[in-house]
Amino acid sequence: MLEAVLEDSVRGLIAVATEAEQHPEPVQALIGFLRAALSAALAQPGLIDILITATDETDSLRRAKAELGAAASCLLARIQPAPALTGENLLKLLCGLVHAVNEHPADRQAAAADACLRILQGGLSPGPAR
Repeated sequence: MLEAVLEDSVRGLIAVATEAEQHPEPVQALIGFLRAALSAALAQPGLIDILITATDETDSLRRAKAELGAAASCLLARIQPAPALTGENLLKLLCGLVHAVNEHPADRQAAAADACLRILQGGLSPGPAR
């Protein structure tokens, strides 16, 4: 039953990723998706475990996770030069972000999330020409 509830959340993240693809700025699109995914994972304990586990009880959850990984890969592919990440790796990175933000008191988690996403954004943005 928990997987069914969390599958709805995964499908919600697919919709967020699909909508983010419409954003004209690829890095902002990816960061917007990650912000929404981070918020969802913080609000719904167990979601991050579902996203990174290799075994699922239902075929529909496996398909939803594959769709989410593909949607995340599409967001990554828009960034030039493309980062050396796959959608699956990005979801694992999200797990680290959730852990890092959860280490802060509740009243400081939003600021911690912003700080982590700024660091990530800096790593995705093209650097100065060399």
